[in-house]
Amino acid sequence: MRTTAINTRLESLAPPAVPGRASNGAASALVARDLWFSYDSRAHALQGVDLAVSRGLTTMVLGRSGSGKTTLLKVLAGLLKPHRGTVELVAAAPYTNGRTPQRSVAYIPQTLGLVRSMTALENTLAGALGASNTLLSLFRLFPKETVGRAKATLVALGLAHKLHERVYNLSGGERQRVAIARALVQRPELILADEFVSQLDPVTAEEILDMMRQIAADGVSFLITTHETDVVAKYADRVVVMRAGQISYEGTAEGLSEGAMVGLLR
Repeated sequence: MRTTAINTRLESLAPPAVPGRASNGAASALVARDLWFSYDSRAHALQGVDLAVSRGLTTMVLGRSGSGKTTLLKVLAGLLKPHRGTVELVAAAPYTNGRTPQRSVAYIPQTLGLVRSMTALENTLAGALGASNTLLSLFRLFPKETVGRAKATLVALGLAHKLHERVYNLSGGERQRVAIARALVQRPELILADEFVSQLDPVTAEEILDMMRQIAADGVSFLITTHETDVVAKYADRVVVMRAGQISYEGTAEGLSEGAMVGLLR
């Protein structure tokens, strides 16, 4: 599927201009300050992490197993509460009525978090639960506009023929696309994805990452964890390297060779 389909078939996801600046001078989608977290009293998984995620760019967190990158994503997603420090989603410009939009961060775990017995469409609609009438959503009764948006998202991601296919019948790449669709129906400003393509073959991984880069070009920010230097070299706009719960490097991906990345991981 050509990535241009994202532009022609999905609504523009670009949010309004916002205040706040990342270290590269770009507007920030999220700012984390002095994050500390430990699972027990013996060691800290995060130690004083400061991070600003640039709006509309793909930032990749590179690190070895146990470096703290998955913990960082869970803290940023609100799934874990830091023992110290703050996480702020930089608010979009106020609506005309003066209200500000609801916090919007979508999280895609490494396991994808899909319900295998549900269809692609049902899994995608699960992403809209927070914005729908709770009682109606319990009975899977969503507004027509929400269902239409979920279908359109799946179609744009190349799954028009798989809307009513149960997830256990889908390929790995198709499941990744369903997970992206579920995230997109939340209309997020930021998508957090943990080791998102680590279990895919190289060709499918490239298709998925090309798709995510196009979505980022429409204004959605991405923060993706990985241990694969080749993926970072080809797809990251910004690189964050983690070692032992701390950020040891943060900067542009341009000009940073795979050999240099390996050196930063040691």
